Amino acid sequence: MKLRLVFALAFAAFAMVAVAVVFASLWLVFDEMALRGELANPETFNPWSYLTSHGASAGFFLVAMTAAAWSFFDLLVALPLTSLTRGLLTALHANPDHEAQHEGPTQLSQLFRATNEMLRRLAAHRRDLLQSTATATARVEEQKSRLEAILMDLQEGVVVCNLNNQVMLYNQYALKILRVTGELGLGRSLFAMVSRDPISNAFRCLRLRVAQGRHHQHPTGATTRFVCATTDGRYTLHAQMTLILGVEELPTGYVVTFNDITKELATLGKRDRLLREATDGLRPPVANLRAAAETRATHPDMDATAQQAFEAVILKESVLISATLDRLAREYHNVITGYWPMSNDLSTTLLELVAQRLTDSSDIAVTVVQLPQWLYGDSHSVISLSEYLIRRISAQTSIKAFDIGAEAGPRQIYIDIVWRGDPLPSGLLDGWLDTVLPGAPGGLTARDVLDHHQSEIWSDRPSDGLARVRVPLPPGQVVQTESELPPRPEFYDFSLLPRTEPSGDLAERPLKSLDYVVFDLETTGLKPSAGDEIVSIAGVRIVNGRILTGETFDRLVDPGRPISRNSIRFHGITDDMVRGKPPAHLVLPQFRQFVGDAVLVAHDAAFDLKFIEMKEAESGIILDNPVLDTLLLSVFLHSHTPDHHLDAVAERFGVRVSGRHTALGDALVTAGVFVRMLELLENLEVTTLGQAIAVSAKMIEAKERQKQL
Repeated sequence: MKLRLVFALAFAAFAMVAVAVVFASLWLVFDEMALRGELANPETFNPWSYLTSHGASAGFFLVAMTAAAWSFFDLLVALPLTSLTRGLLTALHANPDHEAQHEGPTQLSQLFRATNEMLRRLAAHRRDLLQSTATATARVEEQKSRLEAILMDLQEGVVVCNLNNQVMLYNQYALKILRVTGELGLGRSLFAMVSRDPISNAFRCLRLRVAQGRHHQHPTGATTRFVCATTDGRYTLHAQMTLILGVEELPTGYVVTFNDITKELATLGKRDRLLREATDGLRPPVANLRAAAETRATHPDMDATAQQAFEAVILKESVLISATLDRLAREYHNVITGYWPMSNDLSTTLLELVAQRLTDSSDIAVTVVQLPQWLYGDSHSVISLSEYLIRRISAQTSIKAFDIGAEAGPRQIYIDIVWRGDPLPSGLLDGWLDTVLPGAPGGLTARDVLDHHQSEIWSDRPSDGLARVRVPLPPGQVVQTESELPPRPEFYDFSLLPRTEPSGDLAERPLKSLDYVVFDLETTGLKPSAGDEIVSIAGVRIVNGRILTGETFDRLVDPGRPISRNSIRFHGITDDMVRGKPPAHLVLPQFRQFVGDAVLVAHDAAFDLKFIEMKEAESGIILDNPVLDTLLLSVFLHSHTPDHHLDAVAERFGVRVSGRHTALGDALVTAGVFVRMLELLENLEVTTLGQAIAVSAKMIEAKERQKQL
């Protein structure tokens, strides 16, 4: 029973008892007056008038005082404590950076300040623990800028190829860099001079980026950087690829520019060996020297004056050497990290390629999960490292099914390889790192890749029955700006959601065991009944609490009418982009097939369902699946605040907003919010689909009452 209801019943009982006591007391007085003969003349004495005037007045007075006491207690204690409880639960189970909000009376403000201070310290402690597991240091901006300047220099080897990787154009500097004269020619394959895998991976990454339309917002557009090598392995090249886009932005070929970085890497390799000798090689003798000096100081065998001077010199020099070696080690990591070429990439693009490569060449099944995250690194070596680790884990454990995803931390992006089983010993992982990665240019080892990204690797247990290997990488340097657009207004057709209430076994199934499709629409406007139409529909699956970013539905729709300027300002979809696309009555059956029997999830679901409902007759489909609305669930979980638009909810749950106001971007953000809501709902004893729909219905009723006021 809710705390406020308990207090209400308690005060009501108090009021009833108080009234009963008043009437009982008056009756006893009346009886005593009768026994004493004070009521000898009944014709002139009216006891009921006496009881009515005094007993009723006392009763009403007590009831009024009780109601005032309850209102005062509810305002000053019950409501603030409810807000504090919800804030604490959100911070503990969903967003560690959330703070409990209180805008009412100030009697409990000190408690809120102390609680928020405790939450801030807890969040800071958590960030410190995460930071202690990483070895990231500041990147050398000067070397990074130098590499970027080299890429833009005209004095580069330039090769233009078609989709069959045949050379269509090249310059003289390309001949010099590739160290060939007769093999590089028009119509010949680029793979005769350059290793295949880095070129193929870069092309696939760019093709996925363009197919999903992300190249319009990407800071490098349809361009990416990578490292490759000549086919004979003698020269290592720093390359940049740019797609050539034709009609409807379909790739027709690509341009690759090359820079020879063999000498630079060779010089860096020499410095690596020298630094390793100056650190790891000298550390044992330095430790022995210091131990000998301390032993000498403990067991003197010479006169006191000489012994004191000798010990002081040895201790001073050993400490100085130890400090110098530590400084050289830090500088060594900075040098090799800043020298390696990096670029911004979306995690799902890289991880889907890992899954595809393993599916094509082995019996290992990899599922890409979690929300997309921007990371900064060498895409080819990240792909190679991830594939290598999964193969080694599978060979070690005989496991053939893995999840792989990226999770945003306070300062890093974590690549997580998850399987059902036990974590791996750190010694076993460390032994894998000195192996040369298959297909890696320049003989890169797994340890080299980690060093270049200022990273490390460990294995732990994220939850019961599961194990993972975690690799932190630098976050992408894509600037994420908060949307300046106002949130979409809430839309409610109260006849839509109740029609999908489940019954029987489905209603009793736990929320975490269900399959979901989180979806979103973009439209020409906000008034479906006035002729506004769908221009985009997207969805993403959630299975076993995992966001399957590899299983998405994303379609542009021809609305058959112009798109208003205000709507274009929100979602960026123009009339030219939807011209020639299939209409809604052809796309909706495809979406219905994608949904299947899954539970639908949306933010402000009534808005999207209204557009779909108006197309049911024309499309021949009925979307009668159960529906959960994250807006209504947010009202239930955080009733203390009026802000329930998607940006505000995402901020409360610590979900990074990327690609907002696009159908797929909003669907992914909503999916991230919903997955974090499941834990909080379970804590509030909302564990089944039927219970979740029931609390949503109560929120609808509350909003209906608000509209009628």
